[in-house]
Amino acid sequence: MRKINKGIEPEALTRWKRLNSTLRYRDLPVEESRSIRSACISEQYGLCAYCCQAITIDDAHNEHIEAQDRAQNRTLDLSNIVASCQRAHQCGHGRGTRALPLTPLMDECETELKFYLSGLVKGHTDRANTSIEALNLGHTEESNRGLVGARKTLVDALIYTQNLPPDELQYEDEDFLGLLLEDLQTPDAGLLQPFSPVLVNVIRHLLARP
Repeated sequence: MRKINKGIEPEALTRWKRLNSTLRYRDLPVEESRSIRSACISEQYGLCAYCCQAITIDDAHNEHIEAQDRAQNRTLDLSNIVASCQRAHQCGHGRGTRALPLTPLMDECETELKFYLSGLVKGHTDRANTSIEALNLGHTEESNRGLVGARKTLVDALIYTQNLPPDELQYEDEDFLGLLLEDLQTPDAGLLQPFSPVLVNVIRHLLARP
């Protein structure tokens, strides 16, 4: 995960809510639903809120952090909506309505998860592990072989763009790692590279080593 800073809701949604104050998310017309997704994708720099793969407005869905049946008064609250990928049995389509004790709206989502160059992810806390398993983010290779493999492949590609084999990353000095970290966190034309927050997480753990 990468911390998401929520912005101002789209004007189209504000107007619709003003004219339809008794209605809920399920009543939204397609245009307003797409405006929400577009706003979410922009503030997520083109990445899925949970797994950080690349998404587009036509290849994602609006995902309620607090499930609609659990927080009916927040179904049209943009601060409760993110954009999630469409992968089956994963992310928004994997958790169902299960509660997420750790979400991408919390600063701690970047510190309580630990990613590995193997593509696996582990939690430093019980709530992190609960969210990882609910979202099926690849805590074991067997749980989500496709995501673990895709994450490893793209993270390896990100490292190779720096002319550095992945198995040598841990031996690089702090100055190089700091520059790589800055580059990975800088959007290009409003987009971050797919799975770049995963490599950011790996580098931060390397920089924090004794």
